[in-house]
Amino acid sequence: MEKTITALFDTAEEVEAARTAARAGGADADKIKVCRAIEPKPFAGKNTLAGMGVGAAAGTVIGLGAAFFENVGLNSGLGPVAGLIGGTVAGAIIGGFLDYGVAQKGPRRRWLFTVNMDEKHTGPTARRLKRCGGDKVCIG
Repeated sequence: MEKTITALFDTAEEVEAARTAARAGGADADKIKVCRAIEPKPFAGKNTLAGMGVGAAAGTVIGLGAAFFENVGLNSGLGPVAGLIGGTVAGAIIGGFLDYGVAQKGPRRRWLFTVNMDEKHTGPTARRLKRCGGDKVCIG
């Protein structure tokens, strides 16, 4: 029974090493396929969400601290609420700037390597592909 091994590579040199390794593992040259692949951009909202959480927690703690002092803020009962809102907004702004930097990097171009071969040779060949620099090597 035939199985398919897939892997991602960063350079053309790694792909050629993988092609040689797959042939040494018993794969036919016509069953090896290589194409350019684009990895999607990372989620560009995680820093914003994390900033909101950290800002909300910090603002609430600062607001609670301010509640113990007289003459601070409008009313000592509003300190934690104001801190929560202000911290959330400030954290979202800071996290948003960090996410903007992540989004500007764009997708990563890599090489997608696939090979169809007999099931009994897939394990050793997958290990060879990892040694050649293969990432996300899987057998399916």
